[in-house]
Amino acid sequence: MYLLYHYNSMFRLLLISFLLVAVTGAAMGQQVQLRGIITDASDGQPVEGANVVLLDEDQVFVHGAATDRNGLYRIANISPGNFTIRISYIGYVTHIASIEITDEPSQIFNTRMEEDSGMLDEVVITVRSQAARMTAGHQRVSPVDLQRVVTPAAGGDMASYLQALPGVVAAGDRGGQLFVRGGTPSENLALIDGLTIYQPFHIVGFFSAFPEELLASADFYAGGFETRYSGRMSSVLDVRMRDGNFHNTTGSGSISPFLAEVLVEGPIQRGHSSWIGSYRRSQIEHTSPLFLGQEQPIHFESQFAKVTQLSNDGTRCSAMGMHTYDRGKLDTDFGNNFWWRNLVIGGGCTHIATDPDLFVDFNSGISHLSNGMGGSRTTNLSSSITKLSTELNVSQFVNDIELRYGINFHMKWLDYDIEEIFRMPSSDLDVLLGLGSYIESAIPFGNITIRPGTAFTFYTDYFGLTAEPRLRFTWQPYGSDYQEFNAAVGYYSQSITGISDLRDVGSAFLAWMPAPDGKQMRSLHYLLGWQQRLARGLQLSVEGYHKRVTNLPVTLWSTIAEFTTDLALADGNVYGADIRFEYGTHRFYSFIGYGYSWIEYESAQRSFSEWFGEPIQRYHPAHDRRHQFNAMATLDVSDYTFSIGWQLGTGLPFTRQMGFDSMLRFDRGLPNVRSNYGTPRVILDQPFAGRTPMFHRMDVSVNRTLRMGTTRMEVQLGVINSYDRTNLFYYDVYTQRRINQLPFAPYGSFKMVL
Repeated sequence: MYLLYHYNSMFRLLLISFLLVAVTGAAMGQQVQLRGIITDASDGQPVEGANVVLLDEDQVFVHGAATDRNGLYRIANISPGNFTIRISYIGYVTHIASIEITDEPSQIFNTRMEEDSGMLDEVVITVRSQAARMTAGHQRVSPVDLQRVVTPAAGGDMASYLQALPGVVAAGDRGGQLFVRGGTPSENLALIDGLTIYQPFHIVGFFSAFPEELLASADFYAGGFETRYSGRMSSVLDVRMRDGNFHNTTGSGSISPFLAEVLVEGPIQRGHSSWIGSYRRSQIEHTSPLFLGQEQPIHFESQFAKVTQLSNDGTRCSAMGMHTYDRGKLDTDFGNNFWWRNLVIGGGCTHIATDPDLFVDFNSGISHLSNGMGGSRTTNLSSSITKLSTELNVSQFVNDIELRYGINFHMKWLDYDIEEIFRMPSSDLDVLLGLGSYIESAIPFGNITIRPGTAFTFYTDYFGLTAEPRLRFTWQPYGSDYQEFNAAVGYYSQSITGISDLRDVGSAFLAWMPAPDGKQMRSLHYLLGWQQRLARGLQLSVEGYHKRVTNLPVTLWSTIAEFTTDLALADGNVYGADIRFEYGTHRFYSFIGYGYSWIEYESAQRSFSEWFGEPIQRYHPAHDRRHQFNAMATLDVSDYTFSIGWQLGTGLPFTRQMGFDSMLRFDRGLPNVRSNYGTPRVILDQPFAGRTPMFHRMDVSVNRTLRMGTTRMEVQLGVINSYDRTNLFYYDVYTQRRINQLPFAPYGSFKMVL
């Protein structure tokens, strides 16, 4: 009833908003507009955030706009005449040209910007800060952001960066599992060039399938995400991998005790098509006895390739492939072996059209994940999921109102065998055929922008039709983004889920299956935030959030510590807030973030009545980190870059031991209690009533850049866990053993760019 009441209220609100769109669009006449795409002349990459200004014949400002992640800009309501167009961005030569605006409703002006060689050394520091630019859960991430986080390799990585943000919890430095604002890893949607990648984070927690060297840009939604994203109910990471260089053949290679990497790129047809390829492979399995003093049986690797074609009419088409493989033990002595493999193959096109006035984005491909677990206590746990998808997205302007709509088709094959741990029969194959669509708009009212929308999903079996209304809102009271109030409310559903044994964090196995009992997982998001520029280079953002979730599959609690368990359903509430300070100057950058989170599950289980006299228990799950503090800073001095990062987090919940007993078997007759003392057992307390010790760690590094003609070399020295804090990874209740995270870990890296 709770969800139904809010669902109906939101649906009425969004219906009124769409009527406003229709009435406003019909009442306003068509105006002349100018659009185009701005790219980098050296490598053909879109230039995001470039300022495009129109000046009249007296060189007086008339209109202005900024480019988006596609390098696309739009200036509307232009009167015909002669103008000067000026395009500028830090690190590039300002482009100035004369342009005639006719009475054609839509006109295009594209250009390529040349790098300013005199400013290349300043570009990294002066790029606009992003970490404190939080708009209703949404943050734009650039390669520069990844550079600022200490990572034990020759470049930054998305995994290290996300863990430096408030609201993102990692159980440890192994496992590849991230929890975002109370959600579980299977509730996070990760996309690579528009296609799903199911497990993008490597088994070593510093690394992912998205390194700095391959990233063009990314949109990270910690909640309240837009209607074009469906199928998950916690967060979205939408990554765009960069194209290869359209003009020159270049390459780079790097090595560190953790990772070795080779990247090559170049033109196919100069200025019109390009290719890029990357190979990454972990080294920790071979180097850990030397620099850690103990063997780490962990391995990961990834391969990526992409081909891109540009045409003169503004169409950009690409095809890409990504493969990753991980294997290893989280408990290096007695633990299970985990492995997973991703394969993503697909392509797509973007096109800007003048008649009708549309921006079209199309992609299609196949995504596959297979994973398994086996070892000391069980074997033959396996799971795989394959998704075939096709998606068409359209952006269209009706005067100042932007309409976005799209359709998608997807088919999923899910195969899993988890009966040895969850007392469930293995399934040969589940097939889900789904159709989806969405529509949303951006309606400006002066300094206010309202973004209503609804996503629709239909499954031929299991779940039927689902509608998910959502609303995003921004208000800039003084007409600039120096001060901005933002909010979001949305309804989200999830039809497939990744089942995992979350009784402790020592697992990296997910079994993907349809939501149990035919009940979709559902969530309501409420977000409220404010961001403020306090001074030049100093930015503050504050955001509060609440999530109400239902039909979460959880492991069944038992007072006896058993390896085999079962599933139950739970509802949950999540409350929290993020506070971010960011300061940047020509040579110095710093970020401080604080996250508060309160997560509570409510579940009805028979064992609760037997032990506690009540069928329903409320508890905080294993990823409920109440307080989290992150700080980082970088300083450029000549050719040196000094970096430091510090993390602190309060303890995570775990289920304590209440005592011990012995089990005697009577199925083969009466045992001799004088000689047979039975099998020892662990008796557990209430679920997750204890807390692990506090976690904190400091990482430091120094980087030296050397240039010899066109060759650049980067040498880095650093330390992970610089003051050798003994941080707990997890506690094994079966063997009464403590497993710790990485100790003091020095490293060095070398990178050469040709």
